[in-house]
Amino acid sequence: MVPTSIVDLSHPLENGMTCYPGDPSFRIRPLCNFPVSVHEFTCSTHIGTHLDAPFHFFPDGAKLNDIPLERFVGRAVVLDVRHAAHPRRKIGWADVDVECNSASLRQIGLRAEGKKDIVLLWTGWDAHWNTPAYFAHPYFTRELAERLRDMGAGLVGLDMLSPDETPADANKGGESGDGFVVHEVLLGAGRLICENLRGLGTLIGDSGEAWVSIVPLKISGSDGSPVRAYGWRQP
Repeated sequence: MVPTSIVDLSHPLENGMTCYPGDPSFRIRPLCNFPVSVHEFTCSTHIGTHLDAPFHFFPDGAKLNDIPLERFVGRAVVLDVRHAAHPRRKIGWADVDVECNSASLRQIGLRAEGKKDIVLLWTGWDAHWNTPAYFAHPYFTRELAERLRDMGAGLVGLDMLSPDETPADANKGGESGDGFVVHEVLLGAGRLICENLRGLGTLIGDSGEAWVSIVPLKISGSDGSPVRAYGWRQP
């Protein structure tokens, strides 16, 4: 069945866009305008709405071309944590395990058991995209990452720059006190992370199920890739 109401979950790639401090920015320029139009672009593998493969943090972790295509597409659970999304605040399991998410939490698990293994954490922080406030995003605790891992989440997506804290001095090589615990927990278990999503609230509805496609470019040996993420609700 072809979806009838597809929603775009990706930010556009454009000159001057937000990127992680210290990473190469996105650049696009024309190479030829006549008789045909051809452009060249350069960027990091972690620009814009993008996917992290385990190889991003672990030398022996799976690279993008090692990961089956079906892991990037499937039924999704959206967990609403907007109530806990404040600048540079930790979001813990107690903020997720609340009444509004109770039904969704019961749906998380392995596909082989008929459950949903794509988990999207809706903070609403995408409203700050391309502003200085975007870098002061909230972040998740180790316990939250471990809980989702143990429940069977295979891909965790979020509408922020990172699931771990981005310190104010990150562009000078600084690191938060908690380091990269969420990346380490999830990628270390062979799970995937998608960062800089947008519009996750559009996937919530009273009928049908949320589905998403978060397919990266097929880059051999890569630790990550931009994605054109989209979602829809299906009966």
